[in-house]
Amino acid sequence: MGSWKVLRWCLFGLMACVLGAAGTASTVSPVEPVVHASMSMPASPVAGPALFGSVPAVILQGDQASRLDEACILPGSDTPPDQGSPWLHVRLPHRWSATHPGFRGAMWYRFKVILPHAPSGIWAVYLPRAVMNAQVWVNGMPMAYSGSMSEPVTRNWYVPALVQVPARVWQEGENLIQIKVVSGYASRDGLAPIQVGPLAQLEEPYRWRAMLQVDGTYFANIAMLALGAFMVIVWWRDPDLGAIGFQGAAAMLWGIGNAAWVASRSFLPPAIWERGAFVTMAWSALLMSLFFRRFAGRRSQRFEAFVLLLLVATPVWATFQFTVVGCAQAFCVVYAVFMVCMVQAIFSLILHRRRDREWFLGGCALLIPAAAHDLAFQINLLPFDSIYLLPYVSPVMMSCIFYVLAGDYGRSRRALNRLNGSLADTLAQREVALRESFERLAELERAQAVSAERSRILQDMHDGVGAHLTSALRQLQSPPGRPVDVGLVTQTLRDSLDQLKLSVDALSLSPGDVVGLLASLRFRIAPRLKAAGLELVWDVTELPHWPQGHAPALRQLQYILFEGLSNVLQHSGATRLTLSARDAGDHLQVSLIDNGRGWHNEGEGQGLQTMRGRASVIGARIEFLTPPEGGAELRLILPMQRDGHLDLSSAA
Repeated sequence: MGSWKVLRWCLFGLMACVLGAAGTASTVSPVEPVVHASMSMPASPVAGPALFGSVPAVILQGDQASRLDEACILPGSDTPPDQGSPWLHVRLPHRWSATHPGFRGAMWYRFKVILPHAPSGIWAVYLPRAVMNAQVWVNGMPMAYSGSMSEPVTRNWYVPALVQVPARVWQEGENLIQIKVVSGYASRDGLAPIQVGPLAQLEEPYRWRAMLQVDGTYFANIAMLALGAFMVIVWWRDPDLGAIGFQGAAAMLWGIGNAAWVASRSFLPPAIWERGAFVTMAWSALLMSLFFRRFAGRRSQRFEAFVLLLLVATPVWATFQFTVVGCAQAFCVVYAVFMVCMVQAIFSLILHRRRDREWFLGGCALLIPAAAHDLAFQINLLPFDSIYLLPYVSPVMMSCIFYVLAGDYGRSRRALNRLNGSLADTLAQREVALRESFERLAELERAQAVSAERSRILQDMHDGVGAHLTSALRQLQSPPGRPVDVGLVTQTLRDSLDQLKLSVDALSLSPGDVVGLLASLRFRIAPRLKAAGLELVWDVTELPHWPQGHAPALRQLQYILFEGLSNVLQHSGATRLTLSARDAGDHLQVSLIDNGRGWHNEGEGQGLQTMRGRASVIGARIEFLTPPEGGAELRLILPMQRDGHLDLSSAA
């Protein structure tokens, strides 16, 4: 309900401002010129001329400033006209459009004051508003003035002037004050009531008006530019914040346009400078309309296309209809669109009960009467020396709206931080659970590795030691009447013992170490070979690492070589055995060469087939060769190229 009260008071304030402006306009509208029928002079554009003497002289107190609101006017002279010219009596504030519509150039204002005695100190003439620029003459002597009085005229329309007049210029009795006002480009030319008196008394009102009209306006424009630049940077860093981008662009355009509008000196020709200021301020209001629509969540392509059409039409209008009336009409259209969109944003704000809505409503509550005031001033419904309010209210309104948006952003940020914190806690809990799961998995893998190693040892004992023990047992259990072949049983048991020792040695072999495997085999078999009368020739060079030589592959290689040695011991009848190993570049070549009887002619037996099967498991090639000098050679080709498709799980 509080929000509706604020909105209701905003509407009441707007109505009061409009009605008050209309009432004020009725009281300060230009008075028809005073005409003296006794004078037969050429007619003026509105009424006949009057003698200067018809303007009542104002008697000034020696120590008090006085306000002069009646004057005689005469257009079109570069130097002060004489008293016999066709002067026209008017009241101030005076707008040229009331007596001389469409006139451009110079207008002279003539005042008469009476001093009881000549002042001893410095006096001054204070001009609150003279459009476009003015110069003061006192008793026929020109005073200093600001800027240029010829084209291009200095744009002092919003700059008050305090003209110091030396004491020697004044005289006791009647004094003549003449003010030359020159028009500018498409301006509402005229003069507000002036004040004459001691400099010390006029400095205070001059300083206040200069601060409000000049210094304060520029400070407000700088604030708008800084605020707009900040919002544009925020939008640039996060393009999803389109509403803030429109608001920032509107703030920057308003600051630039308003600064150019009140600037005294232009850097471009007046036609371009003033049109540019008008266009930028109109664009600012249109972009704010888009912001209000985005803020209310009522994004519409048709409406945005309509606003885009207005954005394009504004410079076109300024090109062909850039007059005081034309600018007022354009601003009425733009402000109407602006107000409709603002009301939609307010309605959405109240409907959805958004937080910090009081700031938004407060900014709009200030803006509505200020906009009504300035629009009334623009269409001549307010006194000629009024002060624009929008330059001060606009930064406040922008700040209030941005405060609401910043609050939304801050709350979203805090919610995101809370969500991130919750996610971080959840992630930490998941990490702990995952770490525990990994530890359990590692323990399980270690247990499986131990179990696999036990299975491998048992398999080795079953395949090697167990098979030999079984053979020895069968040899001992010979049929009745046949004597036990003690030598054969002994040989079998030795094979079983050597197989067991080699299985134990294989546990300490490094992967790919073929030389270590051959050295272990030599160490375990050498005593048996010596006892059997076999000379072992060691012909092994330095070998590189065998990429395929994982533990299962080394065990298979060990079985093949042990089986070959057993064949030599049992069947070859050889006296010399050569263990050879060479690096052939793309493969390793390992050979067992004896000088015995050679291979049997009846084909491969069970032992040779077993060796060939083991070689295929590890990706090696086995060859059973007969050297030219006789005997037998068991040759193994171990490829250096690793086979990724080779599965050694079955080799364990």
